[in-house]
Amino acid sequence: MHTPDLSIVIPLDFHRRSWDLYRRVKRFVHTFAGQPVQLIFGCNAAPKFWVNCLQRLIAKHANIQLCLVEAEASSLAKLRNTALAAVQTQYVLFLDVDIVPDWHLVELAYQQVIHQPKQIGMFPCLYLSKSGSKLISKYSATEFKQHYYDFRRDLILHLAFPSSIVLTDLASVREIGGFDEQFIGHGYEDFDFMLRLFYYKGLIAYSADILVDEPYLAPLMSVGLRAVLAKPFLDSLIQPVYFLHQFHKKDKEEGYYKKRKSNKIIFINKFKKIETKIEIRTPQLKLINKFLDLLLKKDLTMTGYSVLWAEIPSHKLRKK
Repeated sequence: MHTPDLSIVIPLDFHRRSWDLYRRVKRFVHTFAGQPVQLIFGCNAAPKFWVNCLQRLIAKHANIQLCLVEAEASSLAKLRNTALAAVQTQYVLFLDVDIVPDWHLVELAYQQVIHQPKQIGMFPCLYLSKSGSKLISKYSATEFKQHYYDFRRDLILHLAFPSSIVLTDLASVREIGGFDEQFIGHGYEDFDFMLRLFYYKGLIAYSADILVDEPYLAPLMSVGLRAVLAKPFLDSLIQPVYFLHQFHKKDKEEGYYKKRKSNKIIFINKFKKIETKIEIRTPQLKLINKFLDLLLKKDLTMTGYSVLWAEIPSHKLRKK
């Protein structure tokens, strides 16, 4: 395999979960130091203590870069844009610091994308439970994937598909203007980015489905916005590249998470303006039929894939 022409962009804000984030950054640095990719952190310039720690951590690694910016706390869009400004490779991969760094998966994802006509990939992400996260040194991503398909909800909370793990060409990202910095705090800056990027790539059309924002229990039963984003990448579900997301506690009363409501309003208003004829209608189930057609075309059986459409509340599968 030739040397990847790739940068990995990760936003960092030490205003929250500081020690936890730093430990996860160390894992990224250990994994990618000396590898033939660029690792670029877009980081808030405060708090200074943690920035200094990070600068010392990466000082000896030529392929790891820290891009600092004075940003409002939790302005992930601005942090990503800051890192994007430093990218000089043809391709860019978007991760967050809670993803388990895995050089082998990055190589596989890169190879998939450069051989695709559209030059883009969006990859499934397994959200590990607290118990599962303790086993990341024991199990590979492939083994965790099998645990998911075996309904091991004691180890895995859910599969994010669509996910915000996107690898694509940098030129397209710049054409759409990167991330929208209106979004502050948790949520919707990734949906907004993916919609605009996928639309630019000719993978989706803007429709009323975009305004249907409903969670799912099983990925192939998703509707509305999530179904729109997932549909062009259903073949990713039968490929080996599944990333892992480490567990961390969430305090939904924290300001970061409370901003999800205001971000949703920004998102809805923005796409109403983009597509003035959008009207909310009853969501239609689309993905499962498309996925079954895909299995048929590839001469694969349905056996073993039922977790993707089994709408079982996760807590019922966890050990007491």
